[in-house]
Amino acid sequence: MKKYQSFLGEKKMIKDQGLLRHEEIRRQIKVLPELEELIPPLQEDEFRQLEENIIKEGCREALLIWETTEDKISNTGDNNSHTFVLIDGHNRYRICQKNGLDFKIHLVSFPSLTEVREYMIDNQLGRRNLSPEQISYLRGKKYNAQKSSRGKYDRSAQKGQNVPFDEEDAKDHKGQNDPFGSDTQGSTSQRLAKQFNVSEKTIKRDAEFAEGLDKLSPSLRKDILSGKASVKKSDIQQLAKAFLTTGETIDDLSQFVQISEGGKSEEKAQYPAIYADRKLELKKKLSDLLYKLDKGATQIGKICDEIIACASDLKELSKK
Repeated sequence: MKKYQSFLGEKKMIKDQGLLRHEEIRRQIKVLPELEELIPPLQEDEFRQLEENIIKEGCREALLIWETTEDKISNTGDNNSHTFVLIDGHNRYRICQKNGLDFKIHLVSFPSLTEVREYMIDNQLGRRNLSPEQISYLRGKKYNAQKSSRGKYDRSAQKGQNVPFDEEDAKDHKGQNDPFGSDTQGSTSQRLAKQFNVSEKTIKRDAEFAEGLDKLSPSLRKDILSGKASVKKSDIQQLAKAFLTTGETIDDLSQFVQISEGGKSEEKAQYPAIYADRKLELKKKLSDLLYKLDKGATQIGKICDEIIACASDLKELSKK
């Protein structure tokens, strides 16, 4: 019970449901993938150790359950049947289900899925055993969620290649429609930078990192966040700038890295949207180089080499 008090406050907690309706609720627990991805994955040895401890000592910490209705999850507005969504204790839940072990639950109340996400991110960031990549991902998710909720974040409104986010949000709106409180003055990046004691640039890089990771398949994203797969953070941030069609995800990041550096023609069918963006980038670069050459640049040899390399990449991308 004490574990959640600092985040939830007294008003959020309904009551300890360790016995009351225990069996009924346990059978109805729902795991939402979009919420489960906010739980940093454990490494294999960490999971095994947790499983051994729970088998030996029992599940001592209660699972946190959001008691809500289906319409608040799906936003359909036509289904008010009760449902119980797991928002903390996913690893413990898996272990108990696998081994047929009993567990306690606490029911909590939130007005919307948005506030549940916000709570889960803050709850995870309050823990001490997170890796730098997991912290960066969660901070980035928080930034992107708050930007999106205010209608401020829109990549089509980008002002240039060196401005990853539209910074016309110098002041956030305040009022009763603000789901994150009325005391949030300043831009989203300013507020979060202050909250986490980092720079605004760090928050924006976190946002790109989170956006890039979310374009990967769930299994690949989990491997990176758990440390099982080692990938350059800059590659993930570069992926955030690439356009992918709705529902499309990347299963092998090495293929994207090859694409971003010029790519291979046989991969075009798999990631046509990324290739289209890369072709536009190469055309612009070629145009700029030709302009410099036409204006009598001094390093003619170097520019010619860059033109040849750029034209070669563009030719390769244009093959059918």
